[in-house]
Amino acid sequence: MQRIGKTRGVKGAASWCAFAAVLYLVCQYALQAIVSFAMGLRVEGASLSDPVGFSQVSVNVILLVIGVLALAGPIAWLLKVTRLDIGDLRIARPPQWSPVFCLVLFLGLTNLGNIVGGLITRLFGAHGSSTVLPAGGLELVLSFLSLCVLPAVGEELLFRGALQGLMRPCGSAAAIFGPALLFALLHMDLAQSITAFAGGLFLGWLTERTGSVLPGMLLHFVNNCIAFADIYFKLYYPGTAVTVVELIVLLAFPLAAAWLLWRAVTQQGFDFTAGMRPGVDAAAVFSSPAYTLAVLVLAGATIWQSVAPL
Repeated sequence: MQRIGKTRGVKGAASWCAFAAVLYLVCQYALQAIVSFAMGLRVEGASLSDPVGFSQVSVNVILLVIGVLALAGPIAWLLKVTRLDIGDLRIARPPQWSPVFCLVLFLGLTNLGNIVGGLITRLFGAHGSSTVLPAGGLELVLSFLSLCVLPAVGEELLFRGALQGLMRPCGSAAAIFGPALLFALLHMDLAQSITAFAGGLFLGWLTERTGSVLPGMLLHFVNNCIAFADIYFKLYYPGTAVTVVELIVLLAFPLAAAWLLWRAVTQQGFDFTAGMRPGVDAAAVFSSPAYTLAVLVLAGATIWQSVAPL
């Protein structure tokens, strides 16, 4: 059976990426609304935001399933209606790469993003989203799966796999930049979006460099685990020691990354452009009205949610 909706050029590929990003949000909100409606039928007044009559374990399982379906939906849709195929997702064992070097650079970028995001939120009086973790037990395990494992696997498959695979024929620059910007804005949080954009660019580069999404999944997972541990210890073991460790991590990784980067470029002749596919400039993604509109709407929603009164 011949596929429909063949994409040609950066305009078409960027449009499909925008549609997939919107579909991801629609799937999330639609599934949450359907589940909340079903919960209300079983227990009057119950919903995901107020799960009266439901255990926290059952709610966490539901949220985990919603997260899986919301990520899987756009990938399956793109595989069906575009030229994207399973091979484009780059689910393959990578050739030899440098995990420690890449991890330090990645954490350096994300922590630098955290610093910049924190300064911007303070400067403009913005507020960020907050995460509350259970103290332990099965609830904590499910929270770990939802916040650490699922994003590392699912988001890399969607953004660095499907969307980047769709954009790849247009060149590595557009393939890295286009999905990374959507990935950042879909966090719907000003500070997190800055961090996610920096991290998304690096993970996109790493996927192009290694030909695999698996290294990115690993780095994404480690970053999520660090954030998860930071939230947990702040909630249940607050004190000076936790603050000191957080500051050390926040400053140490950018400094270590800068030193490694200087050493790799000046002394070892490391070329970050090696293995990149030639093509259009990154800004060419904005030739798609659908992509441009999606970015503007998501950026507006992010700013509104960050500065609107609580």
